[in-house]
Amino acid sequence: MRSVVQKRSYGSVEIFWLDSGEAMRRLRVAAGRLVAERSDVAAVYVFGSLPEGRAVPGSDADVLILLRESDRRWLDRPVEFAPHFADVGLPVDVFCYTVEEARANRMASHALARGVWLAGRTTTPV
Repeated sequence: MRSVVQKRSYGSVEIFWLDSGEAMRRLRVAAGRLVAERSDVAAVYVFGSLPEGRAVPGSDADVLILLRESDRRWLDRPVEFAPHFADVGLPVDVFCYTVEEARANRMASHALARGVWLAGRTTTPV
């Protein structure tokens, strides 16, 4: 699989850049698979530097997973969902909130307001 970090050499100079389009495509594929496999996942969004066009080599992707409900603490949930994004080609920080929790969480509200919908059964869950 081609890396999302691209490299060109010009003599002794090497230039690196992040192929943001490819990174977003891979995130959409991973998010689509997650939604297809897990009925408890309402929607998946990406937010932060990648969809805002500020990502560089070494950046990560911030992913918000909205769950219909969960018995687990929000702190324990990323361990369960992070493996779904292992093949994206860049580090992924996973944040998992129920729809109800997202309504009351400032970071989740910000992610929903400024993020990009990747997959899910609705684009406006909150």
